[in-house]
This record gives sequence, structure tokens and C-alpha cells, in this order.
Amino acid sequence: MSTPADSTAAPKPATPAAPAELAPLLLHESQHLRWYHLEEPESPLLDRLAQEYNFHELEIEDCRHLRHTAKIEEYENHVFLIANTLHFVLETLGVWFGELDFFIGQDFLVTVHTGPTRSVKDVLVKVKAMAKLQRPDRVLHALLDNMVDRYLPVLDDIEEQIEEFESMAYENPSPELLTKIFVLKRALISFRRVAGMMREVVNHILYREEEWLRSQHAYFRNVYDHVVRALDFAETYRDILTGVLDVHLTATANRTNETMKILTIFATLATPFLLVTGYYGMNFEYLPLLHHPYGFAIVSVGMVVIALGMLWFFRKRGWI
Repeated sequence: MSTPADSTAAPKPATPAAPAELAPLLLHESQHLRWYHLEEPESPLLDRLAQEYNFHELEIEDCRHLRHTAKIEEYENHVFLIANTLHFVLETLGVWFGELDFFIGQDFLVTVHTGPTRSVKDVLVKVKAMAKLQRPDRVLHALLDNMVDRYLPVLDDIEEQIEEFESMAYENPSPELLTKIFVLKRALISFRRVAGMMREVVNHILYREEEWLRSQHAYFRNVYDHVVRALDFAETYRDILTGVLDVHLTATANRTNETMKILTIFATLATPFLLVTGYYGMNFEYLPLLHHPYGFAIVSVGMVVIALGMLWFFRKRGWI
């Protein structure tokens, strides 16, 4: 005969409490998620986190040395991932990228960023409000989605600049505009380089075999599609900007040709004046009309008539 104690299931072991010294970094803790966020990579607390979760020293080094493009590395009990945000600076027409580092395991997530980050702030509100997001893989998706969603607004700003440059190339091509076109073209190249690395990282996540990541593959595919779409737009804008550059060079060449045309016409109209004055500049005593009382007036009128005749001929032929 079984007793009540025999029929009662053994309670599930409780998750060990977070170390007290790491409590200031703990953003959220629930049954399936313990999320730490560090805004000072040089802090010794990062070393304490590494000790707690067996992070490799190379990962810690990557966190403390900025300017890494996106990448993903696999370790025994976690995955280390670097993701990038992209930002456009209107004043310099440059693109720069931010960096957010992830240590993600089956029941924990550690994010590292230098200073406050909008992505963590936005996602944390959702995680606290929605219990279904309180898992490392879902928080990872939410953060990547938040970061990638800001790629298209960057491209929208670049598109506005391209449209402005296009109008200027038709109306007022200048060396300053040419410099801006090349700067913006370099910005698009930087965008494609960073976004291309993000595409590779998300694609790698899609092929991970961990069950706790595979369950979110549909959502990660959506992030992948967003990155690919941004890359397609970047490629399109680069082609358009190349067209704007061609328009600028063509317009500049046309303006130069027009200037040379006007100067050539003036030089041609001056030819009869140079010939006649050169003729009368010879040191001979007997020249036609040299001693005639109206010689100067006759020669002058003759030169003007020849110049006007040449001008009429040029216009008739459609050269001016």
C-alpha cells in the first residue's frame, strides 16, 4: 500500500541564485532566463561573469576591443555572437556601426555594450511584459530583430541624399558635389560590408542544431530576410549613385564644351581683325588706303562687316 509520501513527485531542483556581486548586472530573472547586461566592458564584473559561465579569454578580449563586425563562435556550453547596428551621419555622409556582444546558453544570456543601448532598453520592456519572451533564444531574436529593423531607415536617409545629389548633378555640377558622391558611395560600401557579415551570422544561426535555438528558426529566418532586403536596397542605391556620378561627369563635360565653344567663336570672330591689322602693320610705304582720308573708317567698317558675316554664317549652320 502506497503512502502519500510515496505518491508525491520529487520537487524540481531550484536554479542556483545569482551571485550577489553580479546582481547589479541582472536585468531579468525567470524560470528559463537569467539575463545580465554590462555597459562597461573594462569592468572586473565581466571577468566575474566569465568565471561564472566559463567564458573563453578570447571572447572577453573581443568584448573589450571594439570595432568588430558581426561573427559567431561556438563553445562548450554557450554561443558567442557579435551583432552590429548601423547609423548614418548626415553631416559627414558616413556610415558607422555599433557593436553588441552576446553570450547565450540554454538558460542564460549575457549582453555587453559600451554605454547604454537602445536595443536592450526596448527589448527589456517587452521581455518583462510578455512571459513567452522570457527565454534566451527569444530574447536573442528580439534583440537581433530590433537591430536589423533600423537598417532600412539608414538606407532611407541615404536615398534622400541620392535624390538631392541627382538634382544637383543636373542643375549645378561642381567639384564639391563630386566629392560628396564619392563619400556617399564609400558609405554604401561600408553598409554592405557590415550588413553582409550580419547576414552570415543569422544564416549560421539557422543551421544550429541546439533544440533551444531550432525552435526559433522561423523567427530567425524573418531576421535573415530583413538583412537580405537591406542588402538588395544597398546594391540598388549603389547602382543609382553610380548613375548620378555619370550624370555629373557628363554635365561637367557639357559645360566645359559650351565654354570652349563660346571661346572658339570669339577667337574666330577676332581672326579678320588680326589679319587686317597685321597686314597694315607691315612697314611698307605703299599700302591700299594707307594715305586715303577715309582709309581708317573704310577698313574698320570692313572688319566689322566680315565679323558680322561670319556670325551670320555660324548661326545659319546651327553652330551657335
